[in-house]
Amino acid sequence: MAENRIDNEPIRVLIIDDEQLVRKGLMMTVDWNKHQMAVVADAANGSLGWDAFLLHRPHVVITDIVMPEMDGIELAQKIRKEQPDTIILFLSCHRDFAYAQQGIQIGISDYIVKTSLDDDQMDECLAKISGEIREKQRKAAMKPVSASREEDTILQQWLAENKPVAETELHLRLQHIWKWMTEQSYIFHLYVGTPESGEEQERGPLREWMHSVALAGPNMQLLTAGEDEAFLVCRSEHLEYCDLELTCLKLKHHSFAWRQAGPVTDSGKWLETVRRLHRYRGIELKYELQGGIHKEEILHAVDYIDQHLHMDLRAADIASKIGVSRSYFSTIFKEATGSSLISFISDRKLERAKELLKVTSFRSEEIAEKVGIADAKYFSKWFKKCVSLTPGQFRNQTK
Repeated sequence: MAENRIDNEPIRVLIIDDEQLVRKGLMMTVDWNKHQMAVVADAANGSLGWDAFLLHRPHVVITDIVMPEMDGIELAQKIRKEQPDTIILFLSCHRDFAYAQQGIQIGISDYIVKTSLDDDQMDECLAKISGEIREKQRKAAMKPVSASREEDTILQQWLAENKPVAETELHLRLQHIWKWMTEQSYIFHLYVGTPESGEEQERGPLREWMHSVALAGPNMQLLTAGEDEAFLVCRSEHLEYCDLELTCLKLKHHSFAWRQAGPVTDSGKWLETVRRLHRYRGIELKYELQGGIHKEEILHAVDYIDQHLHMDLRAADIASKIGVSRSYFSTIFKEATGSSLISFISDRKLERAKELLKVTSFRSEEIAEKVGIADAKYFSKWFKKCVSLTPGQFRNQTK
C-alpha cells in the first residue's frame, strides 16, 4: 500500500550553516538512521540552502540564523511560503530572544543553541520531529484521494488562465504532482481533449507541456492506448523513492481532464492493451513491452545510473547490482536503449548538468562533482563541446 511506501522512505534532511565543522559534525555524529532520516544535502549559506531546498524538497531543514547572502529568518520565510509543511529547526550560537520570537512567528519547530547542544538533546528533538512527520503521513494516506488532491487542479488552472509560467516553477510543480501520483495505488486515466473552440491559444511554455510523461521507477509504466489517452499503472507498494524527472512534450490540445479510474487490483489485464513502453525517466526504450523480456533489468539499471551520476560508473558494477554478467548486460542494454552504455551515461550526465545550471546557483565546480567529473576545467570543455556553450553562457541563456 502507499502508506508502507511513505513510511519506508527516509525523511529527507537539509543542513544549512556557514560553519563547515557544524555541518559535517551533525552529518557524521548524529544517528540519522535511528530516526529513519537521511541528510540529502548541506549548504554554506542561505542562498545555496534555498537552491538545495528547491532541488531536494526536504521534509526537515536545520539552519543557522546568522549567515551570509541570506539569513535563516529570510530563508525560513521563503520555505514557509513555498512548502508550508516543512519542519524547520533553528541553530544559533547564543539564545537571542528576538530571533526566538521571529522563529515562533514563522512557525519553526525548535530553537537549539549550538554551545549547549548534546547528543541526548538532539536525539530527543529528532525523535519528536520524526514522530510528527510519520503521523502526518499516516493520516494523509488514510484520507480519500479526492479530499487531498489540490495538485490535480494546478494544471487545469494553468491551462485555463493565460498567464506566463517560469520554466523552473513549471518543472518543480510538475515534479510535486508526479511524486504525489507515485504514492497512490491507483490507475490514473489522463485525457487531453480538443477545446470547444477550434483555435489553439498561445500559452508560452504550457503549449510545450504534455502528451506524455516520464516514468518514475521500475514499477511505474506509462501505457499509451490511443492518440490522446494514456493509462498509468501505479503499483506503489514496490516503488522506491528517486529523484523524479518529467519530460515536457508538445501539448496538441488544451482542455485537460484527470479522473481516477479506480484502485489497482490486477494490473496484468492493463498490460494486454499496451502498444509500447513509451518512456522511462525521459529515455525512450526501443522495444515493445510485450517482447521486452529484459525490461526489469534495464529499468533497474537506468534507475541505478540516475542515482549514481556523481560516481565513476562501470559496466561491471552496474551489471553486478542487477545480478547479471557484464557481457550480457552490455548486450541487452544496447538492444533496449539503442545506445551504448558510455553514450547513455554521458547523455544523462549532460542532462543533469543542464538541470542544475537551470534551477540552482551551484558553481560549475560543484555541478562537475555532482555529475562525477573531478576536473572543473575538463567539465567546462566537455560541456561546451556538447552544447556549443560554456556552462555560464548556458545558464544566462536559460534565465
